[in-house]
Amino acid sequence: MAGSPPATQGGTAGTPPTNGGAPTTGGTPDPGTGGTSTGGSGGGECMTDIENLVNPTGWVCAKDTPIAIQGAWYPYGDGTSCTPDPDTVCASGNCCISGATVDPGEDFTNWGCGLGFELNSTGGDNPVKGAYTGPVKCFDIELTGSSGKNPVRIGFTQLENTDGKITPFVEIPAFTDGWSGQVCFTDVECPDWAVEAGTCTKEVGSAGTPHDLQIQVSAIGPTSASEFNVCVSKLKPVLDGNTGGTTNSCSMVTGQGSISDQFGTAHVTCNGKDYIVQNNAWGSTAGQTISFGPGTKFKVVTQNGTGANGAPASYPSIFIGANAGRSTANSGLPKAVSSIMAGSIPTALTWQANGAQGDYNVSYDVWFSTGAGGDPDSSVPSGGYLMVWFHDPPGAQPIGMLLQQNGTANIAGRNWSVWYGNNSQTGKPCVSYVAQQPLNSLEFKLGDFIRDAVSRGYVQESWYLTNVFAGFEIWSGGTGLEITDFFVEP
Repeated sequence: MAGSPPATQGGTAGTPPTNGGAPTTGGTPDPGTGGTSTGGSGGGECMTDIENLVNPTGWVCAKDTPIAIQGAWYPYGDGTSCTPDPDTVCASGNCCISGATVDPGEDFTNWGCGLGFELNSTGGDNPVKGAYTGPVKCFDIELTGSSGKNPVRIGFTQLENTDGKITPFVEIPAFTDGWSGQVCFTDVECPDWAVEAGTCTKEVGSAGTPHDLQIQVSAIGPTSASEFNVCVSKLKPVLDGNTGGTTNSCSMVTGQGSISDQFGTAHVTCNGKDYIVQNNAWGSTAGQTISFGPGTKFKVVTQNGTGANGAPASYPSIFIGANAGRSTANSGLPKAVSSIMAGSIPTALTWQANGAQGDYNVSYDVWFSTGAGGDPDSSVPSGGYLMVWFHDPPGAQPIGMLLQQNGTANIAGRNWSVWYGNNSQTGKPCVSYVAQQPLNSLEFKLGDFIRDAVSRGYVQESWYLTNVFAGFEIWSGGTGLEITDFFVEP
């Protein structure tokens, strides 16, 4: 059994003055006090290089060009981590911030330091900013320098006044020698808890109403406190989003970033369907980071834990459904098992080891409830589990015992060994189908497995399908493991 224990909650932004927008930090569900921000006054020498919006004046007036962008660069901060001069932040030709983050505290008062860039501002002494409605969809971004031990969050504010609201973002792991990549309006998302609290300013999967781009060195805890020196050397508008993030199953995708929080989550979409990616290092506190997206793919960047007493260290995964207070929109679940037929619920999964060492499986974890309402607030299903293993590690085995009679099933053109037993931690029954030959990719019908389990008496007709997870149960090692394609249609 994998799944996820109750999620810890992410964090909010501080609340600097409305002319600068809310920083894109996270860490606690209680707002910090914020800091200072100059917003953008505009009015400097007009710069219209639409291939790179970074320039010494800190002002871009390309409103009447194909990108239709006008605005100023500005620094903002918590008042402790940095004290940048708004008049010289871009004077070198790059736009830069430097300083040192400190322990953010329980209320995240000291959340970090950032650079903002207005996308649609009138300029002048009393600038008015609005939502950007031009043709640009993404930005190619080049950062130089070091963020120390701090992740960097790139987000787009969604309102002119962001007081009490959370700005959606993608998170980049800490770097010491720069970073480059593309971030699109559709990629940024709010933490799960902000969506549930109604403080998120953007619908999942939408482009939203971007006002400012913000690049923030984010203090996430006492261990991240460190010096930083980060510059934006290039900001290139992209009229059409990068399609390199699509997969075999997903022609339209949104959502990308990284997660280091033990139980951190993020929303992504595949062809308009909402999914949640979770780090889910539930069996170890040694540390794990995953990168994800665009869309329904993720990679284990680091994994330092080791499982204990036969349990995995973690189950980094992606899912649809509702559990532990998290839910995906319009999943079609719960669904009565009695209505699930063979040949229904198409799904596909592709993975790569990328040289990963250690003991890990590649598995679906399917949850069932005993009631029609599911178990949306529970980290344990009230019914039971069904697992499908693509890869069986030498040092670990499924729950229970290999069936001595009728212990093989032929489903989706493959032979599977069938295991059954009760989860020792939850007491719930679990039936596992383990591929007799390792699989790197398979498209199949989940309904075929469910009907086989019903015929064996291991899944009950009276139950309800509530969640479908796919990922890696990791007992040790696992760095480099990657899901490159996943979808499911209940």
